[in-house]
This record gives sequence, C-alpha cells and structure tokens, in this order.
Amino acid sequence: MARFRHDNKIKFLIIFASILLILLCLAVIAWFRTGEEASVGIFSLAVTLLGTLFIAVELKNGQDVTCSDMLIDLNNYFHDSDRLMKVYDVLERHETDPEACRKLLKDVRSVEVAHYCTFFENLYLLYRHHIAEIEDLDDLFGYRFFIFVNNPYIQEKYILPTSSSYIQIFKLYDAWTAHRRRKDGPDWRNRIPFSKYMFSPEYLKNRLYLNDLSLKESDGPVTFDTKGKQFTIKDCTFENLSEILDLQRRCTDALPDPDIYYPLSRDELLESLHLDMVPGIFAPDGRLVAAAAIVTGRISERNLAEGSDDDKKASFTFDAVFVDPDWRGYGLQRVLIDRAADKAREAGAKQILATVSPDNSHSLNNFATAGYEIIATASKYGGLTRNILRYDLTAR
Repeated sequence: MARFRHDNKIKFLIIFASILLILLCLAVIAWFRTGEEASVGIFSLAVTLLGTLFIAVELKNGQDVTCSDMLIDLNNYFHDSDRLMKVYDVLERHETDPEACRKLLKDVRSVEVAHYCTFFENLYLLYRHHIAEIEDLDDLFGYRFFIFVNNPYIQEKYILPTSSSYIQIFKLYDAWTAHRRRKDGPDWRNRIPFSKYMFSPEYLKNRLYLNDLSLKESDGPVTFDTKGKQFTIKDCTFENLSEILDLQRRCTDALPDPDIYYPLSRDELLESLHLDMVPGIFAPDGRLVAAAAIVTGRISERNLAEGSDDDKKASFTFDAVFVDPDWRGYGLQRVLIDRAADKAREAGAKQILATVSPDNSHSLNNFATAGYEIIATASKYGGLTRNILRYDLTAR
C-alpha cells in the first residue's frame, strides 16, 4: 500500500478536522436553540466522520496494522467510553426483561444512544471496505450489536422513526444475521438476544426501512366527543408499536372464542407502520384504546382484492381493527371504519375490503351500518371461516 507524503497527510488531517469542527459547532448551536434532540443528528454525523477519519488515516498511512490490532483497539475504545458502556450496561443487565430495560433506557440520553449506534456504523465501514469480515467482528461485538438493535425500545424510540438514516446499520444487520444463520444452523435465533424483536429477512430484503414516517404525509390529531368523553384520533407512530401490540393482546384475551379474531404479527404491524394507515384512538388520559391497520392500495398478499395489479392499487383492505374491552360501547370501531373510508376516497380508491368472522356479530353490524356488504365466504388465515365484506366507494 502506498504511503502518503508528509505534506499530503497534513492537508488530509486539516481538511477533515475542519469539517469535524464545523459540525461540532453546528451541534452546539442546535443544542442551545432547540434542545438536545435536534442536535443528536449533527453530533452523530460528526462522530461518524471522526471514526471514518480514524480508519482512513490508518489505511492511508500504509502502516502494518493488522485487522486483529484494529479490532483490539476498537474493543478497548468501547470499554473506555463512558457513553458506550452506560448504554451497554442497561442493555446487558436486563437482556431477558425488555420492559425493565425500557424503563431504565428512558434515563439514557439520546446523544449516548447515538454514540452507540455510530460505533457500529463505523464497524460497517470496516466490513464494506473488506478490512474486516463479519466473522472477525462477531466474537468481540456480535452480542453488543444484537442486544442493541433488537431491543424494542431502541427500535421504537430511536431507529425506526428515522430508519432511512440508518441504512448502514440495516446493511450490517443483514450481513450479520446471514453469518449467524450459516454459523449456528437451525437454532441460530436462540443464540441472539431479544430474538423475538428481530427484523425479518423480508423486512431487510424489501428495504422497508427506507420508508420512514418522515417521508409520509400524516394528519394532525383530531378530537371528538362521545358519551361525555373526549377522544383523540391520530396516526400511530413507531413509538406506539408495543402499545398497539399490548392493546391487541388485551382484546384477544377478552374474546370468548379466540378464532373470532386473527391477530396481526409484529412484522405485519411494522410493515403497515412503514407503508399503510394505522390510525389509533386515545382516551382522555392518553391511553391507546382502539386501533386499526388498513392496507392501502399496494401489491401485497394482505391486499384482499383479486385480479390485476391495477385492481389491487384501487383497493384498500381493512386488515385489522380492535377496541379495548374497557372502552367498548363508545362507537370507536365505527369511527375507525369511517376514517378508512374518508382516506380511501382521498386516495382515489374504488373499494374497501374486509374479513369478519361469521360469529362476530358486533363487527358485522358495525360494517353493515357503514355500508359494507358480504360478497363471499372463504377460508382464510390457516383455515378460519371468514365473511368477505366490500364497501363500494364509487357508488357514494
């Protein structure tokens, strides 16, 4: 490898140091003007640049630095960093208890989480430039990587809301999980912390992370009164992901027959938060008490429309709707049904389809009152009998 001439090396360092100084100044200005959260992105970029500078200088110097030496240095840096170790300590002590971890992570500053994430973005640079292979990184950093990116609170609070900014993390995740599958065989998931919350191969293959909420149009919250109570309806965000799943669980637990409702998986809900409509209704105390997942006109197995791709694009699908058992009787399901119709019209859709169990008389009545008609009965969701309902948007 060719060496830098001394004067070129100095110029190289001066340019990068200047850029770094500018970014840090911008971070300080953002901090005083708008608070910590607004400066995290700039700070993260600055730290990433610093890490890239370190790697670039090592390479350009042409010194006989082995991959092992570099990894040892990075490992020492990790352990010597108060920011990194503060985040890791919370994650590691509560590996089997995500809720306890969630509570403690609320005391961790955003800038510390950004620093942890940036460390692994720099590891991706090593991998991308063939300086280190995943197997080189795995022994030292694999546990520390997965315990971070698979933590549900980290995902919902930090990564998912601006997921298109974390492309390097997701690419590293894809490569790392592929390595674990090859290395550990059929039981590879059991060797990964928080495996319940892993991003699926389909999620990574379809690059859903490129569709974050900052790129979606979203209506502001709307309040409405019913039976003396004031509710708020608004689009759910990734920070509501665990809350939605908890609401769904309470609803299914209260059903006399579990086959009446086929629950959404976490992966399906995550997909809809990226691509579809997930309106939620919040009680006066701010608690989520009703939600729906409405698949917009896109090509998907979850789209119930039959026929050509054009037919699917002209059709919305009411994929799920559930109301907290403690808040039934307030007409909340009907509010969500009406909101779906309004949004489908705005999007130029021709119809909305839904599936309802023949034994779910309450939901059947709500959909019928809203103008839905039963058009077929079919076996769905692994053999469950469902009525297929249709709402014709062109007739109204």
